[in-house]
Amino acid sequence: MTPTARAGHRLALERLRRQLLATDPARIEPNRRDPATTGVADEDAQALSEMLQVLASQRNRGQADLLGRIDRALRKLDDTPEDYGMCESCEEEIPQKRLALMPYASLCAQCQARSEPRVGGGRRSLTDYR
Repeated sequence: MTPTARAGHRLALERLRRQLLATDPARIEPNRRDPATTGVADEDAQALSEMLQVLASQRNRGQADLLGRIDRALRKLDDTPEDYGMCESCEEEIPQKRLALMPYASLCAQCQARSEPRVGGGRRSLTDYR
């Protein structure tokens, strides 16, 4: 990868980092608004409150994970720029289109697919629980 391409990816990473930091974390509302009461009077309201807490928590975790991946890519550009853009698994070059979309990518698409569990894959038989 050329130094010019690395500089372009650095700018994209820094822009993504600024955007992510400018976004406030999702607010997690407590179930009880009044400390004198216990629980929530309405069971539906409690279920909705718990669901919103889970969604906000997942969003915050996703933002923190993405920020960590961006920071890791920026450190790699600083410490070992010749390794930036190389797949950490197969050590092949990550395609430029993938890096343009995800400048924080550390794996090529094939290695990424192998590392993640299959989503939506059906069972082969009734006793296949994998």
